[in-house]
Amino acid sequence: MHRSVLVKTILVSAGLFTALIVTVVISLLIGTSTVDIKDLFFAAQGDEHSHKAWTILTSYRLPRTVLAALAGAGLASAGVVFQGVLRNPLADPYLIGIAGGGSLGAVTSIVLFGQGRILSTSLFAFLGSLVAVGLVYGLAAAKRGAAYINTIILAGVIVGALMNALMLLLISISGSDEMQRILFWLMGDFSLADYQKIMIAGVVTGLGWLAIYLNANRLNVLISGDDTAHHLGLNVFRARTFFIATAALITGTIVSVSGTVGFVGLVVPHAMRLLIGSDSRVLLPAAFLGGAAFLAASDCVARVVAYPVELPVGVITALTGAPFFLYLLVKK
Repeated sequence: MHRSVLVKTILVSAGLFTALIVTVVISLLIGTSTVDIKDLFFAAQGDEHSHKAWTILTSYRLPRTVLAALAGAGLASAGVVFQGVLRNPLADPYLIGIAGGGSLGAVTSIVLFGQGRILSTSLFAFLGSLVAVGLVYGLAAAKRGAAYINTIILAGVIVGALMNALMLLLISISGSDEMQRILFWLMGDFSLADYQKIMIAGVVTGLGWLAIYLNANRLNVLISGDDTAHHLGLNVFRARTFFIATAALITGTIVSVSGTVGFVGLVVPHAMRLLIGSDSRVLLPAAFLGGAAFLAASDCVARVVAYPVELPVGVITALTGAPFFLYLLVKK
């Protein structure tokens, strides 16, 4: 990495990391009941009121905020990958059907085994994402060049609609006692966050992001076009498969722990690209931190904006992302 790129990456990452820390602190202190910083100090001295505040912080708000940040980081990173690999500014995990496949897999696990089986839910969500990827690739396999990219986008929309229809059918005929919980979860929900979900999401997102970042130069080559990539000696099919499969793994895991939270993978990469450019070596760390701050802030707003009713976080991201999506659609 050139020195200028390294300096730019460090400066941008430092700024976004500071924004993330501020967002997390605000999210921890603001909610349906206010937590005073001095309560946390007195909790160590055995004060009962302060101990209650400490319990709220560590058992509810901290895992919820951390999980929201991890989900935002993973979805934004996946968005960078999909927009780069498919060379389409409107591509994100939800538009091309991968999140729909993950949702179908997660709902299947919830209906069969209950919502408490996080490992089975994560596995089913990942398998559902892979099935969606396989269908999209299969529909686009006969195409080449620009036609291949366009067909993947269209196939993703079709597969996503099919997966959502199957998911709603499954919910409707299951007679599950958790139907209301499932429907709320499908709109994005971090209220059931715990440290087990954080560990699963953290390991998969962290390792997946690291694998993508270590191949950021290859992602830059892919963005330049298939012909250029071939001339530079890159195996385009293998590289594209690696990036999409890794992003699908991240997306499926996040869907399994948070439900479907749309537009993060669309809005954040574009915002970061406008800020720092399109070099994946700088864009990936920026999207990771920016996505974490964005979704943590959105979850904080969802908790308090309609108090005493708690909104699904997907409502907040949709209200933010839908106008941005329309702007991109008209501009591009």
